Amino acid sequence: MIVLILEYKKYIIKYIIMTKMNRRKFLTLASAVPLGFNFFKHSPSDIVSKDYPDEHFDPWIEIDTKNLAWNVSQIRKAVDNRPIMAVVKANAYGHGAVEAAKSLEKQNIKHFAVAKVQEAVSLRDNGIKSTILNFGPFTQKEAEQVVQLGISQSVYSETVELLAKAARKYGKQARVHIKVDSGLGRVGVPYYEAMIFIEKVASMPDIVIEGIFTTFTEKREFDKVQLERLLQVCDEAKKKGISVGVRHAASSASIPDFPESFLDMVRPGNKILGMSSSRSMEIKPVMSLKTRVVYVKKIRPGDSVGYGRSFITDKETLVGTIPIGHTDGYPPRARKNAQVLIHGWRWPLIASISANNMTVDITGSEGIKIGVEVVLIGSQNGEEIKLGEVGRWSESGSYNVAGRMNPLLPRVCV
Repeated sequence: MIVLILEYKKYIIKYIIMTKMNRRKFLTLASAVPLGFNFFKHSPSDIVSKDYPDEHFDPWIEIDTKNLAWNVSQIRKAVDNRPIMAVVKANAYGHGAVEAAKSLEKQNIKHFAVAKVQEAVSLRDNGIKSTILNFGPFTQKEAEQVVQLGISQSVYSETVELLAKAARKYGKQARVHIKVDSGLGRVGVPYYEAMIFIEKVASMPDIVIEGIFTTFTEKREFDKVQLERLLQVCDEAKKKGISVGVRHAASSASIPDFPESFLDMVRPGNKILGMSSSRSMEIKPVMSLKTRVVYVKKIRPGDSVGYGRSFITDKETLVGTIPIGHTDGYPPRARKNAQVLIHGWRWPLIASISANNMTVDITGSEGIKIGVEVVLIGSQNGEEIKLGEVGRWSESGSYNVAGRMNPLLPRVCV
């Protein structure tokens, strides 16, 4: 039986690819096979066509490029057209780093920041030619990748020697940004010891100091102290004839009301991706999370739905099953209050959220059929479920909800 199913799977995939099957034919064929078998799992390297949402049941994430461009324009206005280093770490907070970076390059963003070497390598491998700064640590092997691919690297310890060694090996110069710990206390050379380190790096012929930066605690009064500490370090370096390059400190939280911190460049992340707004800036959401109804059935009073019989009906109920769960990144704790959009109406989740499925009470809507689009985050027919709502339902916040979206979910730019 298993062998037959596997062979059938290969046949279906081959047939769909060869015939370029449209949605209606696909849904007809899909309804004839066991719904428990998922024929359309994709790897991150798959090329996702614009037709993806019309040809698959699996969930996907949409990136609204118009809203992304709007956010860029609002940030530029707020920071008086200073250069922007777009922070796309953690897969652009779940939005899709490659897709976001490609869209941002079209908006003339020329600087990006990530938190891991492999994130930077992935951007390069996918054609991102702009400056990429890696905030995170690196090994000797990764130092060689950094040098070979022209990636800029944050430095604050003796590991800068690894970059120098790699630069000598390949006959290049390594580009670095010196990280100053001005009070956050995580990583960075302490501000009161920074000049010793800066002088050392400046004396290394295989290293070019491209910039210097710090990270705020986001407690405004103390942020001002941190900024002063960074500027003192920069002034001292200047007096000694050392260029520290581009100075940057302001992230998304600083942009609305801390203009002194803008310096030579700003580093928005969640704000450029539409995850945080403010009274002085209108920021638009960029991410939508969607899937399709995979099954519809009526269940009788007293029947149960979900593991542990987590939902028991007290009346005849029309239930829609949608193929998305906590392994896709949707927070399981959202279940008690969560809703989805179908045909522009809100429908409540019932039962527990499993690894790959949810169930929705769609009683009263006989028009909901297999293949109909479901929106879990985003807009549909004038109604909207915001990322922040899902954050509240799950008691985790929009930042955590977006950042935990499974990287295997296709990202589609619209």
